[in-house]
Amino acid sequence: MSVTRRVLRRVAAERGQAIIMFVGIFTIIALVAAVTIDFGLWFSERRGAQKDADLIALAGAYELLEDTAGFSDVESAVGDATLANGIDPADDVHNLDVKSLTFPAGFDGDPAYCHDATDGGGRPNAVVLDIDHESAALFSNIYRGLGGQPAEGAPAIGAHACARAGSLRSTTGLRPWIVSMFNSPCFEQVDDDGDGVVDDDDEYQPRFRQNCVFRFESPSSQVGSIRIGDDEGDVCNEPGGGAAKYRENIVEGAGALCSIGDLVDTEPGLNVGPTVAALADLLAGEGECDAKNGQPNGIDEFLESFDATSDIPSSQVTFVERDCTTPRAVHLVIIDEFDGTGFDTRPIRGFAAFFLEQCEKLDNAGLIIAESATCEFSGPGGSSSIQVRGFFMSVLELEGDIGDFDTFGTKVIRLVE
Repeated sequence: MSVTRRVLRRVAAERGQAIIMFVGIFTIIALVAAVTIDFGLWFSERRGAQKDADLIALAGAYELLEDTAGFSDVESAVGDATLANGIDPADDVHNLDVKSLTFPAGFDGDPAYCHDATDGGGRPNAVVLDIDHESAALFSNIYRGLGGQPAEGAPAIGAHACARAGSLRSTTGLRPWIVSMFNSPCFEQVDDDGDGVVDDDDEYQPRFRQNCVFRFESPSSQVGSIRIGDDEGDVCNEPGGGAAKYRENIVEGAGALCSIGDLVDTEPGLNVGPTVAALADLLAGEGECDAKNGQPNGIDEFLESFDATSDIPSSQVTFVERDCTTPRAVHLVIIDEFDGTGFDTRPIRGFAAFFLEQCEKLDNAGLIIAESATCEFSGPGGSSSIQVRGFFMSVLELEGDIGDFDTFGTKVIRLVE
């Protein structure tokens, strides 16, 4: 056999081996690609399942903000939320439970706690559920269809969620005002201990959604100013700062973290001029209300709600609304008693959300002589005597520390992660 033939035969053999190696390597690459794609689809579906579970649990917990809500109310809200997200409540929602739990001090989230903790038998404050999703696997479905596994569909992807409801125990973004629950007609005493008698042992709460007026000038003032730190690292009570900081905290909300029980220093009164100017600056930005509702200020269309088909609100969102965002929803400090005539130190009793409808200028007899939805006044008399009209809200609040329900609001729902 010639040398040439031997070389050609060897080349042919090597070519055959190369083809076999190529087929083997290509098969391995294809399998790795299939597994990679399937895992990517699985993880994507897993994220989607977790988002759906979180939003649906929050929708259920939102119902618990009403003190008369129970399992049937949560079940109905969960059913609506699952349908809105394209999920079958009968087949894909499992282990739905509504509990009354005592969350430990410093609790920072553990979904297993909601499953395992014993129901305390009090007001419901937690919603637990599991959601199933069908996986979006591609190649593994083909494999199953070819006989590798039963072809009834991809395995379900499960996600667990727990959401709790309560009241705000600490927060930032407060306006530098206090309201006395003992002295304001905007508050009423309620039978919060359930003994059937309203007495000194019972708490006060805002008259939610009812017309409320705050006078801003002494000696009839129902609102006092307080000194709050304007930076995140500040303590709640910060002496000094002057009119510039006071005005900035009205427009932007104070940055310092304040908690129930913190002591705050009251001022002897309000400087009405800077207060009105700051309110005008605050209300100059109407958010989305005007554009969305096609009417001035969008006041009548603003409603509190939770949308279970939206993205999960970040910790920086202070409330969730159905129709539009608005700067008119402000957060105030509640104390027990205040006469508006001098310096004093008072403990914070709670926080409450107030919706600003309009400012009203008064004459010497206390009669309304001018109204402004944006708190802008002109003409004789300036703004030496004003009042603010609006109403208290039980707002869905997502920033700050959550605790047991109290009578003031502001109500909170939070994922237990």
